[in-house]
Formats: sequence, structure tokens, C-alpha cells
Amino acid sequence: MRMEKPAMTEAEQTERRAKVIRSIRRSSELEGSRSTADTRADQDDYVRGAITAAELGDRVRRRYKIQ
Repeated sequence: MRMEKPAMTEAEQTERRAKVIRSIRRSSELEGSRSTADTRADQDDYVRGAITAAELGDRVRRRYKIQ
């Protein structure tokens, strides 16, 4: 019998998103770079759940005119 894992709580989802963004920022800093204030604000919106990962990517691509 397979037990299904309960859905993540909003707090767990927020913490998961925060860990992802901390990792991204740390990686950038190790490479000698840092996100712009606008990108960091978008990342913060993602952590709060105000936008999805896809929307975050779209914002960054639009900002830097990346296809």
C-alpha cells in the first residue's frame, strides 16, 4: 500500500522558495556577481508567493531583453 505525502503547507512552500532564492543569490555572489535591486525585488515577490517561478523568469528575461 502506497502512502501519499500530505500537501505542503503555505509556510513550507514559502520556506522552500526562500531556500531556492538564497541558493541562487549565494551562487551569484560566489561567481563575483550580485542581482540588481529590481531582480532581488522580483525574487522577494516569488518567495512571498506573489508570483510563480515562471513569472519570475519572464520578468528577468524582459528586463534584460533575453528571449
